[in-house]
Amino acid sequence: MSNQYFGGQTGQPGSNGQFPGQMPPPPEVNQFSGQMPPQLAQKRNKPMALLAMMVVAALVVIGGGAYAITRVLFPSGGYSTPDDLAASIETAVETNSLMSLANALPPSEVSISTAAQQVDEGDGQFNWSKMTSPEALGDYINEIDDGITSIDSAVDQKSDSVAIITLRNWRGTMSVRSGIVDVVREHFVEAKGTNLSAFEQDLFERMRETFMHDDFYADMLADFRDSGLRLVAVNEGGRWYVSPLMTMVEQTLGSDRRAAPRYDADFTDVEGASSPEEAVSGMVDALRNGASMSDKDFYRFLDLPERRIAAVYADADSSSLFAVWNLGMNEFRNNVQIDWGLSSTKVSGGAIVSVGTTSITADDYSASFNGDTVTYTVPKSDRGSRSSSKKSQTVRFTEGLVNPERLGIFTVRDSTGWHVSAARTYGNLTMLKVTDGVLDQAIDGGAGEFLDYYDTDMSRDEIREIISLRGEAGIIVIAWNFMKNSD
Repeated sequence: MSNQYFGGQTGQPGSNGQFPGQMPPPPEVNQFSGQMPPQLAQKRNKPMALLAMMVVAALVVIGGGAYAITRVLFPSGGYSTPDDLAASIETAVETNSLMSLANALPPSEVSISTAAQQVDEGDGQFNWSKMTSPEALGDYINEIDDGITSIDSAVDQKSDSVAIITLRNWRGTMSVRSGIVDVVREHFVEAKGTNLSAFEQDLFERMRETFMHDDFYADMLADFRDSGLRLVAVNEGGRWYVSPLMTMVEQTLGSDRRAAPRYDADFTDVEGASSPEEAVSGMVDALRNGASMSDKDFYRFLDLPERRIAAVYADADSSSLFAVWNLGMNEFRNNVQIDWGLSSTKVSGGAIVSVGTTSITADDYSASFNGDTVTYTVPKSDRGSRSSSKKSQTVRFTEGLVNPERLGIFTVRDSTGWHVSAARTYGNLTMLKVTDGVLDQAIDGGAGEFLDYYDTDMSRDEIREIISLRGEAGIIVIAWNFMKNSD
């Protein structure tokens, strides 16, 4: 129940009309006014599961604005026990007081969201806070009609820091009015600051079609594994919260796991780094020295939300990517040498670590950084085979960036020291701005690659708009800097 966007930063809607970081468009729902649908008429399909996920997202992934309001009304935040937290979820569902559960979000994860509010609203970027303000969230929820009568919860406390709250028997009806499309579009235009393009208008019209066909539901969790939804609760500062990030991983893993999650892992008693630079180099060196992501030697350098995930779930990953990761790590440990020369820049909320004068060598390949340039050496190829000679190329990879100082790894500091924040790093990279015209040059110059990645039927203007709204302009321009200088 999280996404790849920075703390709620909203990008271009996808092919299904969903805005990254927002509640997904609901499936078709038919509510019989004033009555419950007959139980035998339940429909077991994917939309049911999607609806349940949408509702849970509304419950536990309320935006930073709503969280801020509840912190004023309920300064303590969180709950004293996992059972109290579970009871509050039942009450919120049965009384249709979804906004009250903003109080159940862990401060460490909310801080990722609120950090994005520091972006200047006048800098021409998409202002995500307009999409996730308390007013906007209230507008979305007002378009949801529910006749939920009951929900059951069970608590399984795994350790002093982690508990699993399983929701079952979600009995009731729910419908989402088609007017939600107009509400979302209104806030989207406000956040964008300009009128919708023809492409965006078409996406909203397709989004509206979601509500043209009706259906109805009884037990909205029936399609989930074991007919239940597992929420991960965490103890943070002596209070219990629902972790959207860990819940997402818990649901993604399902029953196909290499090993049981390490719910009892110690991710609180850690020693961070003494500097932003050490947080980055220490994390990488831990892997080079044989640590896995589930080892404290590695995850102690991560910010708390990601540290919890690495400590609990790293060994449980059963995907094919895990095997690829292991092969890559073996190559990395055996062949890669790094001469660190990192530098950092203090920014609001932490520090950004850049490559500085770092040099990296891997077999016959090498890269030497010097601020905003890199000189890399690779073996020459001779009719498809690698020759013994080498060639070097120097590239100013920040060319075309307005704020190159934001290019790097985002680190944060707490009472234990400095830590790397992957979520803030991604969000920080979406804040990279480019000079006028340089993105068009990148799209034109790398037409084949960029068009294949997006859609060959899109115009350059449509591709540019999608790239800009997704916050990918800086990364695309950096990639083009290497492409245009390659032999």
